Amino acid sequence: MFSPVTSLALLLSVASPAPSTPSPSEGPAPASATAEAPPSDEVQVPRRLDSVGVPYPEAEQAAGREGEVVLRLTLDEQGTVTDSEVVRSAGAAFDEAVRTTSLSFKFEPARVRGEAVACQIELAHTFKLDAPASPPVPQAPITEPTAEPGATAEPTPPVPEEKKLETTVSARSDAEERRQSAEAVKIVSIQRARSRSGDLGQVLASQEGVEVRRTGGLGSTALFALNGLTDDQIRFFLDGVPLDLSGYPFGIANVPVNLVDAIQLYRGVVPVRYGADALGGAVNLTSAPLETGAHGAVSLQGGAFGTFRLTLGGGYKPAEEGFYARAHFFADTTNNDYSVDVEAADDRGSIRPVTVKRFHDGYEALGGGVEAGYTGLSWADRIVVRAFGSQHDKELQHNLVMSGAPYGEARYDADSLGAQLLYAKTLSPSARLDVLAGYAWQATRLTDVGEWVYDWFGNRVNPREVAGELGESPIDQTVWQQSIYGRVNVGWDVAKHQTLRLAFAPTLMVRTGEERRKVSPSDPDRLAPERSQLTFVTGLEYQVDLLDDALEVILFGKDYVYVAKAEQPLETGGWRDKDRDLHQLGGGAALRLRLGSPVYLKASYERATRLPRPDEVFGNGVLVQENLDLEPEHSHNLNLGLATVPLRTKLGSFRGELNGFARFADNLILLAGRDRDWSYQNVYAARILGVEGSAGWSSPGGLFSLDANATVQNPRNASGQGTFGAFEGRRLPNRPWLFANATARVSLRGLALAEDELSPFWSTRYVNGFFRNWEGLGTVESKDKISTQFVQAAGVGYRVRRGKLTAGLTAELENVTDARVFDFFGVERPGRAAWLKGTLEY
Repeated sequence: MFSPVTSLALLLSVASPAPSTPSPSEGPAPASATAEAPPSDEVQVPRRLDSVGVPYPEAEQAAGREGEVVLRLTLDEQGTVTDSEVVRSAGAAFDEAVRTTSLSFKFEPARVRGEAVACQIELAHTFKLDAPASPPVPQAPITEPTAEPGATAEPTPPVPEEKKLETTVSARSDAEERRQSAEAVKIVSIQRARSRSGDLGQVLASQEGVEVRRTGGLGSTALFALNGLTDDQIRFFLDGVPLDLSGYPFGIANVPVNLVDAIQLYRGVVPVRYGADALGGAVNLTSAPLETGAHGAVSLQGGAFGTFRLTLGGGYKPAEEGFYARAHFFADTTNNDYSVDVEAADDRGSIRPVTVKRFHDGYEALGGGVEAGYTGLSWADRIVVRAFGSQHDKELQHNLVMSGAPYGEARYDADSLGAQLLYAKTLSPSARLDVLAGYAWQATRLTDVGEWVYDWFGNRVNPREVAGELGESPIDQTVWQQSIYGRVNVGWDVAKHQTLRLAFAPTLMVRTGEERRKVSPSDPDRLAPERSQLTFVTGLEYQVDLLDDALEVILFGKDYVYVAKAEQPLETGGWRDKDRDLHQLGGGAALRLRLGSPVYLKASYERATRLPRPDEVFGNGVLVQENLDLEPEHSHNLNLGLATVPLRTKLGSFRGELNGFARFADNLILLAGRDRDWSYQNVYAARILGVEGSAGWSSPGGLFSLDANATVQNPRNASGQGTFGAFEGRRLPNRPWLFANATARVSLRGLALAEDELSPFWSTRYVNGFFRNWEGLGTVESKDKISTQFVQAAGVGYRVRRGKLTAGLTAELENVTDARVFDFFGVERPGRAAWLKGTLEY
């Protein structure tokens, strides 16, 4: 499993007495007035303030049953219980009684160095019946003086006992710190997703404001969009390190879900600590911190279309400080032989619609990494060494719109190797330093030397006059890329509640290649010359918390340096230098204002700049050609939103968020061309306005939960010049403008064993229809259109915990109605598919 770049600043386990639960006849017990003294004056553990009693379930009392339930309570900075989870069950009735009641508990919040912080506590509650007294001496019934004549006294009710609560007080994790800050970030927990069959692309696509569109099944090219801006305009990270330099150069959608703990979505405004240029935001995948002891996890998924996915992870940390190590491995394989509707020639040569199975669309990937580190040294709070490697191989089935003859032999593959060194040190009580340095190597190969024409049944129809399926000539090429990168972050608490942060992030990429099937031996090899790209991003940020943390303000500035060196062949022979030097400035601000418990307002703005990526400037070594004259993209990004912490009521827990966004972008880069002549171009400006919202509800006790979100966005061409000048003011083509998601889940605990859970679930995604081309072109009947999509999935999962071992099994049916699904015009996605996934954690 991966390790986060940041770790908890402080971890302390203590025990404190909790108030005992009164018997029904005694009335509320007094609130606990004291807690066991913590071993450090810097840490104050939570203290129970309320006097709420937990009722003894009548059926269990009548049956004479006893039990102990252990809960894990999550407390916010106000000491309010925001979540309650049963970690050791005593049966459904006992669990429901104490879990439901615990949502009403109130605590004095935990504090670290005087600051209230969120924390988790484990509360053990014992339901115990009174011990029987010695055999009584027969006597007349005893009655209360005020009782009716002949009425007997009520039996003494059972007195349940509440044990000590085990409390973990910590400085807020990086994810929690971000969620509560002024940053425009959404935290997505994928704990449930790890037991389901969906890949990371599907997890991301279930969030408001996010689109993940695929050109096929597992391993296919995926186009990611956040608030209307797409693909390379969004930067991707793994624990703060660029994703493509961490062993995943083939895209975020294909990262194994079970190797990720949470996702941080930054909408349009990217913190300076990432040291990155981005136009529309960033996505940071985080992994779970390694706990003390030995831990491991394995997941195996199999199902439709010959698909199997395996992940393994494990680690060993003998003590809270000192040496630790961990490793991970993943392997994916699929045939992608799902059915598609195409037009093909019959035995008589007549073209007719047929349903066939894809036959040349397989995908294989495997990879892994190891990590070793040491914490608590005199000269380093943390020092970590990582090494990783990955490989993937993808067959190509058709062109970008699935037209013409299919491909039967073309394929590409990529290998990646690399290493990283991380160092963190607290320089003084008010100053911190963390440094990252890394190296990554990647080789991408494209082979297109097929000598036959294939039909959609996988048959060889006739030989080709010239080899090659993708264009007019054969291709056998390799592109090698080496990257050296670094990042330095310095934080300084200049005064109480005021922090200054400085970040430096240089990246040097060097690329070369070889084309082994040139049209003519005398032609120059366009891939051979060495090309390089240097980017240097500097950021300075100031954060201040005012009005007792009711208001947080962040101000920041960024400086971008870009230097590219390349050689371009001349038609007359020889080469000419094609160098570029660019310098850009940017910056912005963000604020968070608490309007009152539990609502807060967020607003943010960034003048964003994105420098061209190597693939855009030099081509991708597969189908995209070079463009050495690309200019940076720019955008004014604004966000304004309202959010709530979970609101607990007698009807259950409610949560919600509403966000409006605006993007005013210019000089945008677009992939344009036809056949093999594709390249990235600066072609247009855009204005994107939108609203997104999410809402959720969980019933008392967590038996039922519902979540839904929706996004409406209006992307328009804002340029009257250039290639698309005639379409000024028109909606941008080939982009969804309305989409929504919904999920429902039932959680049944304690069915067969004390610590088991059965979870039936259902989810759906809706995407309104949209045009492939400009909506003003042609008649309605003649336009290429992506029809409205409405796709549903359903399944059931079962999980059981026995001590430290947790096992789970999930059966899922995707695309239940077998709807025809298209993310791009002409390219059909998989239909109904059944999956089975097992997980085991220790």
